[in-house]
Amino acid sequence: RAAEQRARIGQRGGAPMAGTYHDGGYGGMPGDYGGYGPDPGYMAVPPDYGGYGPEPAGGYAMSSEQYAHESQYGQDVELPHDDYRQDEDMNKSYQQYTEGKTALKCIDAENGIAPRRCTDCVCLFVFLFYLLGMVVIVAYTRNRTIQDRPYADIRRLTHGHDYQGRLCGVDDEVRDKPFLFWCRLDPNEATPLPQSLNLEFPSCVAACPTNSSLRVPCLFPHAVQQMSVQGGPFGTVETYHVQFEQSVAMTYTYASMPTGGRFCMPEDLAMKTAIKHQPLRYARFFYMAGSFQDPWLILFGATLLAISLGYVYLFVIKAAPLQFLMALLYSSWLLFTLAGGFFFYAVVGLSASFTGNPSMLDTLAFKRYMTLNPLYEQFSEETATGASLTIAGFLWFLGCGVLGAISHVAGKGFRYVPDLIDASAECWTAMLTMLVPPGIEALLKFFLMWVLSYNFMYLMSVGWYEEDRLMVNERLYKDATAVFHTDYSILPMIVYYLFGWVWIMEITTASGQFLVSFAVISWYFMKKEGPHKTGVPPMPPVYGALDGALYHAGSICLGAAIIPWVRPIRLWNWVWEEAVPNDEAACCPQDSPLKALNLLCKCIGGLCNPCHKARESCTPSCCGTSPEPRTEGLFGPGCAYRYTKNGYNDVIIRSQHYLQASKRAFLLVNKYTSTRDYLLEGKGCQVVSATGVVSIGVVGMIFTYWAIMTTSSLTDPTSDSYICDPIIVALVAFCLCGHIGYGFMMLFDHTADTLLYCYAWNKKFAKDNNGAPVEDYLPESLTDIVDQDMDEDDGYCFFGQARPEMYLSTWLGRSRRVEMKEERLATKAKQSAAGSSRAPSAGSHAGGSFRQQPQVPYRQVSGISSPPSMAGGGANYDPNGGSPPGGYGSYTYGRPP
Repeated sequence: RAAEQRARIGQRGGAPMAGTYHDGGYGGMPGDYGGYGPDPGYMAVPPDYGGYGPEPAGGYAMSSEQYAHESQYGQDVELPHDDYRQDEDMNKSYQQYTEGKTALKCIDAENGIAPRRCTDCVCLFVFLFYLLGMVVIVAYTRNRTIQDRPYADIRRLTHGHDYQGRLCGVDDEVRDKPFLFWCRLDPNEATPLPQSLNLEFPSCVAACPTNSSLRVPCLFPHAVQQMSVQGGPFGTVETYHVQFEQSVAMTYTYASMPTGGRFCMPEDLAMKTAIKHQPLRYARFFYMAGSFQDPWLILFGATLLAISLGYVYLFVIKAAPLQFLMALLYSSWLLFTLAGGFFFYAVVGLSASFTGNPSMLDTLAFKRYMTLNPLYEQFSEETATGASLTIAGFLWFLGCGVLGAISHVAGKGFRYVPDLIDASAECWTAMLTMLVPPGIEALLKFFLMWVLSYNFMYLMSVGWYEEDRLMVNERLYKDATAVFHTDYSILPMIVYYLFGWVWIMEITTASGQFLVSFAVISWYFMKKEGPHKTGVPPMPPVYGALDGALYHAGSICLGAAIIPWVRPIRLWNWVWEEAVPNDEAACCPQDSPLKALNLLCKCIGGLCNPCHKARESCTPSCCGTSPEPRTEGLFGPGCAYRYTKNGYNDVIIRSQHYLQASKRAFLLVNKYTSTRDYLLEGKGCQVVSATGVVSIGVVGMIFTYWAIMTTSSLTDPTSDSYICDPIIVALVAFCLCGHIGYGFMMLFDHTADTLLYCYAWNKKFAKDNNGAPVEDYLPESLTDIVDQDMDEDDGYCFFGQARPEMYLSTWLGRSRRVEMKEERLATKAKQSAAGSSRAPSAGSHAGGSFRQQPQVPYRQVSGISSPPSMAGGGANYDPNGGSPPGGYGSYTYGRPP
């Protein structure tokens, strides 16, 4: 019905333009993919304002006559023609309930920014229901009881159970006995070293014994006595008598040491290995989760440290990007190399076991090394050795990757990154309020991590106690023991909770990206006066937060649900490109005294070129950056690069739903060389973000581990706040601090990406809809970056319309092409200088002239007096960046058509 209605509208409005497609996609002439493929919404003449307006298919296609009619009478009133009288449900499309109904809320004719409307509303309710499901799961586990015992108790993650199922140091009978001790198997044995241990029934003790002079009560296995009696009264032929006996005997201790805060482990290595392989083989993973009960004060300190480093990084990178980046990269390489060497020292123990030469352990001080390596305290010697060697290989692999990144940064890969950094810094230094959201976002991430981690521990501690363990004649009876069993049926709920955890944390990042996009788009589409922009939008984070909450919360939730699961693909592709050198590799700047080493780097890079080609040939189309061949669906070619933060740019500019916005943003970015290189190929500020995120995460991890190990209450096994596994806490600190660091680094990364996206949109809209030219908005710091496609039209319809040198450019020498580019840049500089020296226009303030500013994506706020009309002289901005008369919030979204 929707397609039939559009066909009738087209018939009444006249014949369609030649070559206009009527499918979905970006429209142009047949075969002209410079126009992104077929789409009626982007193939309209200027009086149609780009063909924008609601259509049932979710695009922006509408005839001028219908647009004027709806502007006057509203969208719910049909055109006065019999051909358009359809059933009432024909007009009840999603857009008719969200689009504005007044002529003031129309598409801006100069920059194409659409009025605000709600997008992806259903996704917001889906997220709220999902969040409600997480709350229900946690409430269910915390309030359920089985046999008058709690179903979930996080104290089980930090305390052991004795043979009666009592929590050592928690339950009333053993409150003063916090340690778990495994008794001798023979109660009469009194030797210093036991022959074997009773691994099934441990006991609670007040402290770990250090010799064999003490005695502790220990439970021993059942003793069974069977007796058969022949005959009996009432014709009984035979009677079987079975007697079960289970005793608690006082047993001699042995030398042990406290391990993991709650366990007494034998000093003998073989017995310690037996305990780690049997009763603690899987239980220690649950004890790791219990380490997150008490370290939150230290993690809050790591959060504050990450915030401080984030602000320092912003201004240091702005001042000296190349020097700072090279210093971090070389420091990271040195750190990874030394840490890998430390863990690789575990090969000494492996060599001693293979050669049968135990004296090697004493000669090379391997026992001392075992006390320094925390893995040997948590795992058996064989497992710790294998894990250490694996970690060493991984760290050295990272070191090689850092060297590859250095070869790209020192080579040509960093050529235009300083320009991108300058453009980003120009943007957020003009709007210093953009520095506030990263700090607030960091505190919010810490709070959410705290709450989500604490509730996750309840899910990890669920289980029940088996008390009826004595079987007689196929019937179970209660004996002297009780064994705790983890309820593994909770696993689907844990998976559900973990997905929600990732979703919630990603929403904080997506909100920060949305605010950055909103602020950058607002700043970009303020016209320049000469080479510089005049005035700045007031408080863009505030207006962006209001618009995001009121109109685009659903799109933020939808993007946050998709992006984390395709990000690893893009991250892998980028790491491969950066870590493996190519034929342009270098290890030091060209003006360095060691520049001769660059020849060696180029040779190594040339040898690695087959690796790049092999990876490209093996990469499936869904993981590539190309949208070809064009297919419909969510998992078409390039889907890993389609669902990115760039979709939020289109959501803000066009008020489009996220899935459609992400697809069109992907096609728009692919259209131009500059945007494709820096937004998709990873040649922009991604290396700056990655280096900043990893370095801030590493600093936070080191600080957390150091703070835990130097705090006596957290390392004392008898303390209630003892942390069982500081390594896992340090790894979580790395993730948290790195996540916080990205909130600051995206002021470079995402700001640069959004500026380039605005350029692509500006260029496309100016071509298709006669909007304002790119020169009116483009910051001067981006000119060199986009120069490769700035002066190129999207295509020449007839031979002879191009500049003469275009036909010969491929045949000209490189020096001549460089001269031609310098001539074009000089001409632009003269034009800019001439424009800046013009006399101030009417309506200008003293001290600076301000041209009419186009619409920016702020929502309309009623109740504030209106500034001068945009059609009658423009909005006058304060030279100091203040708000115009009457308040900025009273801006409308454009002009009546």
